[in-house]
Amino acid sequence: MIGKKLSLKADVIVGIGDLSKMTGVSARQLRYWEEKGYIQAVPSKKNTTRKYEFEMSYKVQAIKRYLDEGYTLAKSVEQAEKLRQKFEIWKRFIMEKAEKIEITDAENEYGVIDLGDFDEDQQKRVYGVVDENGCYFETRTKSETDE
Repeated sequence: MIGKKLSLKADVIVGIGDLSKMTGVSARQLRYWEEKGYIQAVPSKKNTTRKYEFEMSYKVQAIKRYLDEGYTLAKSVEQAEKLRQKFEIWKRFIMEKAEKIEITDAENEYGVIDLGDFDEDQQKRVYGVVDENGCYFETRTKSETDE
């Protein structure tokens, strides 16, 4: 695990105008989606501007993307939820299995993620690599990692 338990969730709240600017979805459309139950605002007092958790911007962007691809609104919401679930699985895996992340080239955002032991004998480790060749896995023997 990477140090203490990390959280990718921020306690950032944005107004409806900011959410609209961030996502390219009109405030009117956001209010409609909220009325239909597709998105949720942070509970607040009556007659105040709607506020949303920053994380809602990802859902709004996903819904918009699927709408732009030709899906109906209901199907776009369904697809956005599937995407969110996939991301949660990915996030859980990375947060539990990544032991070390090494930046190999900060300018190009290249690096190596140590995903731990590959075999029961703990003689091989598996790494996720991001470099000029793309994203791929590789295994290294214990002697290679000790060098």
